[in-house]
Amino acid sequence: MAKIKLNIRQDEQIDLDVHQFNHYADIIELKNCAELLECYLTLKQDVKPKKVFLVLDDRSQAEYTSMHAQLGDQLYFDDSQYFEGIEDIGSRDSHLIESNIVTPLVFQHHVQQLTHLDHQRSFESLAEKMQHYDENDLEALLYFNQNLLIATNTEIMVKIAAVETEALKLAMMPNGYFSCDFDSFENFAIIQQMQHYGFEFMGLGASLLGWIKTSDFKSDKIEDLIQDLALIYPLDSSHQMAMKALILKNNYLILPYSESPQEYLGYDLS
Repeated sequence: MAKIKLNIRQDEQIDLDVHQFNHYADIIELKNCAELLECYLTLKQDVKPKKVFLVLDDRSQAEYTSMHAQLGDQLYFDDSQYFEGIEDIGSRDSHLIESNIVTPLVFQHHVQQLTHLDHQRSFESLAEKMQHYDENDLEALLYFNQNLLIATNTEIMVKIAAVETEALKLAMMPNGYFSCDFDSFENFAIIQQMQHYGFEFMGLGASLLGWIKTSDFKSDKIEDLIQDLALIYPLDSSHQMAMKALILKNNYLILPYSESPQEYLGYDLS
């Protein structure tokens, strides 16, 4: 069974909520997807009513691209007012100010921006963006849903925060930086659409969005779900059949939001 390693707070001057938001725990010694899902459900019970967010792949790259995504006009939060009069911006005191004051404000800003009516994307508006996927990209999409963990013994970072809905957990790490990827608001549209089919958003990484199946999932809606997936990814009939079988079999769903998932995997599908 995988282990959950808690990230014990080292600095008592950093608020507990901020500490948990930044890095609550790691799930380690993972061998398979069942262990990851079990740990996720355990953590949910341990921290409720707060919600659990998993960094599913390539943590360093996910943090890097999220940082850049947050510099976009719609997500950018100007924190300069909180550092007025502080000459050494790298000092410990300024770090504490940023941690305890700015971090919660940035998080709430992201929540507000994701839900702002002017920023909403319709699911249908995403239809053209990934139509360039080739056979290897589609095989990678299937691979993700055959192997929730890209590599065994993967360490998964956990964040937690108080937020109204599971979909809004995206505000913990809004992502989608490169122009050919789905951006943060497009990812939010996908997350909300999958919610209609009984999938709870677990988290994301540098390339992938992940969900866990809930009791609201209804197998009689599978054809509608497959058609929605085929709207944003160029799934032919064989790939649609394969995805249908995987979705009915698995307790999770993984979708790429990057331009070329085959390159991210770094394996040869030919």
